Amino acid sequence: MTIYDYIVIGFYLAFMFLLGPIYKSFSKTSSDFFRGGGGMLWWVVGSSAFMTTFTAWAFTGGAAKAYETGTFFLVIFALNVLSLIFCYFFVVAKYRQMRIITVMEGVRKRFGKTSEQMLTWLLVLVKVLYGGAMLYAIAIFMSSVFNVPMPYMIVGLGMIITLMTVVGGCWSATAGDFVQMIVVVIITVVMSVLTLIKVGGIGAFLDQIPKSHLDWTLFDRPNVLVAFIVTLFFNQCIQMNSLLEGAARFIFVKDGRSAKKAVLIQMAGLVLLPIIWIIPPMMAAVWHPNIAEEFPLLKNASEAAYVAMAMDLLPAGLFGLLVCGIFAATVTSLNSQLNVIGGSFVRNIYIQVIRPGASEKEQITVGRVFMLIYGVIWIILGLGFQRVRGLELFDLLLLIAAATVLPLTVPLFLGIFFKKTPPWAGWSTMVAGFVPAAILGLLFQFEGVVQWLWQNPEMTTAEVIRMIWQTPDLNAREIGDLKLAITTGVVAAVSMGWFFFTMLFYRKYDRPYVDQVDAFFTDMNTPIRPEEQELGGHSNEARQCAVLGNLCFGYGVFMLLLIFVPNEPAGRLIIFCCGAVITGIGLLLKSLGKRARDKTEKTLATPSMQGKTV
Repeated sequence: MTIYDYIVIGFYLAFMFLLGPIYKSFSKTSSDFFRGGGGMLWWVVGSSAFMTTFTAWAFTGGAAKAYETGTFFLVIFALNVLSLIFCYFFVVAKYRQMRIITVMEGVRKRFGKTSEQMLTWLLVLVKVLYGGAMLYAIAIFMSSVFNVPMPYMIVGLGMIITLMTVVGGCWSATAGDFVQMIVVVIITVVMSVLTLIKVGGIGAFLDQIPKSHLDWTLFDRPNVLVAFIVTLFFNQCIQMNSLLEGAARFIFVKDGRSAKKAVLIQMAGLVLLPIIWIIPPMMAAVWHPNIAEEFPLLKNASEAAYVAMAMDLLPAGLFGLLVCGIFAATVTSLNSQLNVIGGSFVRNIYIQVIRPGASEKEQITVGRVFMLIYGVIWIILGLGFQRVRGLELFDLLLLIAAATVLPLTVPLFLGIFFKKTPPWAGWSTMVAGFVPAAILGLLFQFEGVVQWLWQNPEMTTAEVIRMIWQTPDLNAREIGDLKLAITTGVVAAVSMGWFFFTMLFYRKYDRPYVDQVDAFFTDMNTPIRPEEQELGGHSNEARQCAVLGNLCFGYGVFMLLLIFVPNEPAGRLIIFCCGAVITGIGLLLKSLGKRARDKTEKTLATPSMQGKTV
């Protein structure tokens, strides 16, 4: 990287850090701090939801998959889109109409306090490992590719994520997601256009890429592909439409109609961007066939496929923007998680168990202190992971962590549609799902077990043991796909089976619980009325547009200044276009804010509105 790339990265980090102080005044109540008071603009929330889905893994592990398998990697985005279609028609409006501040409040309304407390504590414990693992994973990549000391990367990234969320709450996190989405989209489009220009167009691109990038059966057998895709769809649909994952984002908008619009933004992003994004890593398989020799410090060198292409294509300054894009995707995922965990601790543990009478100001203060401590623990865990000899233990940790998500989300998905369950259905379904997840997670450390489950169910124990020590018939990629397919299928079947089994113990005469669940379903299916909306000054459309407009305008002007960086004329033109797009978006938002402010002032000036409070 050049000095100019480092300047771009430094500006980006300072920009993200300042979002906290800028949005601090937006939070007057705990509802403001943890979910924007339910008054955020729908297109901002939709952009944030998209960025949370399009994580840093897309530029690292995702790029590696595209490098190796080509268009097969688009399957996960296609399944996410199908899950969001289900979300749009059946559940997203229900999320907002639950009238909750945190998702765990929805758990309490649906399943009772026991499930709420168990899930909240479990979430706090699981996500602390997730955060440390994410910091460690991105630090491995950055330190290996860009020659940045790993501890500095972990501490620096962890501090920025923590402080911007602690100070600004969900406002800084969500607004930051919008600006970061612009950065990611721009760098993705630029990379793909430059790739196609250099290779000679779309036709030349399709002619040069490996055949396996279009014919998936060259690396996976059809029956393995079917098993992988079907089980992955169930996994994505359940998780993205559960109360835990789905409601965590769409309770931010003002009503169910706005929530549906936000889903459309997320859906559009997942339809359009991956198709553009995948071009450079697929071409990297042709231009960098021996990528392991170029990045010897990376355990999986293909993770650097996107970066290798950027080194070939981007002018000085824009390469730093790519690093910012990878940072952005990481920051988006982690600050959203930190905000959700902080809100869950305050609203579902602190005021439920420790201090029921805590004031709004105290809740915000406790939330900030908790998130600060939580972020520090993330950093400590990230630093601790680098001391582990080898990554086997780390890989096992990620496998077990992934296996916990499905058991958590199954009851929170089915519970939205089926209400005749006993109060213990929620937590017991989670426990029932953890058992096969843990067993399979341990068994699958032996590759022969996968072979046995897939091909030879009639084999004796002795034959299975012998197979463990022999070269498997399935290749490594097929084994990896089958691990996910078998784990997902078994855990989903056990969890769903147990949930429906509990319905046998439903007692309609248990009036307090039955009345509570009836009220939950009534709220969930009743649209938000205008008088229920928390429309304080923070949710004023003009103010939100103005602040976002100023942020985009400032970032765009900085990008425009990079045209003075020594580059070829083509490089300067690319930089100018990028800066002009961001600046133009900023000016558009400022104009929308002014128009909204003028409309509000005109409305207030009418005789019918005089004397009324808005």
